[in-house]
Amino acid sequence: MSTAPAALHSSEPRWAQIAARLEALLRQPTDAQRTLADTLNVPLPDGLPAPVAAARLRAALNDALLERAATDAALPEVLNDIESELGITEPAQLTTYTRAEVSAWFQSRYMLMTARGLRALRPEPGDVVKEHRVGESLRTISSVSEDGRVYFRGGRSSWPNHLTMMVRVSEHDEHDHRVTAANSVRLEQRRGMASPQRWAALDEYALRDRIPTREAIRGLEELLEGGEWYEEPLQRHLAANPSLLASLVVGGHKTWVIPKQRLGAQYVTDFLVMGLNSAGPHWVMVELEAARHDIHLQSGRLSAPTRHAVDQIRDWRDWLTRNVAHAEAEMGLIGLRPDDPGLIIIGRADPHADRNPARMTLRAESRIDVHSWDWLLRSAQNLSADGSHWSDFAFEHLRQ
Repeated sequence: MSTAPAALHSSEPRWAQIAARLEALLRQPTDAQRTLADTLNVPLPDGLPAPVAAARLRAALNDALLERAATDAALPEVLNDIESELGITEPAQLTTYTRAEVSAWFQSRYMLMTARGLRALRPEPGDVVKEHRVGESLRTISSVSEDGRVYFRGGRSSWPNHLTMMVRVSEHDEHDHRVTAANSVRLEQRRGMASPQRWAALDEYALRDRIPTREAIRGLEELLEGGEWYEEPLQRHLAANPSLLASLVVGGHKTWVIPKQRLGAQYVTDFLVMGLNSAGPHWVMVELEAARHDIHLQSGRLSAPTRHAVDQIRDWRDWLTRNVAHAEAEMGLIGLRPDDPGLIIIGRADPHADRNPARMTLRAESRIDVHSWDWLLRSAQNLSADGSHWSDFAFEHLRQ
């Protein structure tokens, strides 16, 4: 019997076809993988997800492809948490101890989460859904991609397990009413938010020139290349040269950089950065940590300083959840929401950090990105060389 995932066909809803395809890939290796495994003498047991099988086959081909792969990877604790949430009784096990195999186990668990989400939601184009994020408007589904991600009219998207069905397209009268209401709310929000006068209370933090100067960039280079390991001198340099943070947001109309914003009596942010464009305000909460710290441990787990920074951002979000009206009316932080993206700047460049599974999970589940000081420097350099350049971080969160 063939173990290849079934091709999508028209007799079932698209969401059901995609869910079935993901489930087939999770049940066991494909026929093509088994054929290659027989040739390479690589054991692929029944029940092994196809993405993990692919990683093990790739490791077996490293010598033939003249490639080298580190074999000191370990499964991080966060994977155990995901498996417990999914009710998986047979946890992941490594045989190649490569980072590719670790990533494949994460991919498999998220595929299962997505397949279950599709079967629970049953999304169809035209359905109206609501995201689980705090304060989100209603969204109208436009399509479902082959990996199970649900796309909305206007370009935004989300995984199905983060959505709640509000009205199905088959419920015509109520559907039309909800869609009209959702579109009206979004239009009024965009019209009101796009007026820079609304942020007059923050005028002192508005950038007169969002392009970083050569002196500001060189100063950051000198601090990093001179071995400055501590946070305070770097914080002071950014506060004196706020345009170094301008690449973090897409600010078509204007950009603001607010240092040391107090949130109640207990919390103080390192920076709040906001870009205003035709879609409204785009806020980012920035937490700085020293350049001497590692982003993650050799085990793959996020380091203690990184976890501390994550907790800081979560504390800010908790405060905003309780005080968002006060933040807007009394502090002038209009449009700042608890689910706005967080950014941690910590440590020096590490080519392995970008592929760290714990970091990827943090980004996917909490909208908190972790980047090095070298990444921030490169982003500022790119913006200085090309005034229309924004970081990938800024574009990714603008699309979301």
